[in-house]
Amino acid sequence: MIEATHAFIVEMHKPVAVLHSAKIGMISHVREWEDGDEGDKAVKGAIAYIDKRGAQDGKRLTAALDVVEPAVIKLRSLAAKGQVFKFRDYANCQNAVAQLTWHFDRLLSFTSMIESPTWNWEHPEVRGLLTKVMAIEPDDIRKSIGENDVAILGFARDTYERIYR
Repeated sequence: MIEATHAFIVEMHKPVAVLHSAKIGMISHVREWEDGDEGDKAVKGAIAYIDKRGAQDGKRLTAALDVVEPAVIKLRSLAAKGQVFKFRDYANCQNAVAQLTWHFDRLLSFTSMIESPTWNWEHPEVRGLLTKVMAIEPDDIRKSIGENDVAILGFARDTYERIYR
């Protein structure tokens, strides 16, 4: 579990960096001089970015996520297998794995949104989805990855102490 977790963490660096770059791109397309509230300006900036760079950055993000996917599969598989052993306090480890892999799923959602400039941006559902993926923050992902790494390491340490004492 520890090895799979660290393989995941190492591989997630690049997709998170691409997300960070895409977020900067979205911000850079905001037109401060236009009328509207800040949220509306941010959405318009994101749409302008998607129209201009979304397909290219979506491909970069897809390629980076393709590299991470085997680690995600391994983590999910190990988390499921761990249920069989009924380890004490396993829920903490299982929740940490779920959080880690959730970030991968969120980045997939972000990718699907930015790689297609043909969305009907005026449709309320599409705008709502865009707003949700715009809320994904690279620093939050990095922080969560660190916290969940600590949780998995703590679970492993405690389990080894109980078994090999």
